[in-house]
Amino acid sequence: MRKVALSLKQTAEQYGGTAARYGGEEFAVILPHTSPSEAAAAAEAVRANVERLAIPHGSSPAACVVTVSVGAAVAVPQPNESAETVLSLADQALYRAKQNGRNRMEIACPARG
Repeated sequence: MRKVALSLKQTAEQYGGTAARYGGEEFAVILPHTSPSEAAAAAEAVRANVERLAIPHGSSPAACVVTVSVGAAVAVPQPNESAETVLSLADQALYRAKQNGRNRMEIACPARG
């Protein structure tokens, strides 16, 4: 877990952001002033950098090394909108990444109308 956390921290910093533990095995990477394409590049870098660590994971049905599924969300804060809105979008994207095969990233951008 420490190696993965360090990898996320280093990758987040390369993209001008920060990483934090968010739950049991979940992390959040906050990247201010990031476009959807930059967020997608950062999310893919997170995924690839963790896989590149080649940490053995013999009990996983997904891969023989530790991998991560990444859900990303990009949003411009709106008046009266809470951070939970963006977190919910990221969480939905994470579950899509898991459902679509794991060791991948999915990105969500809220519709504004």
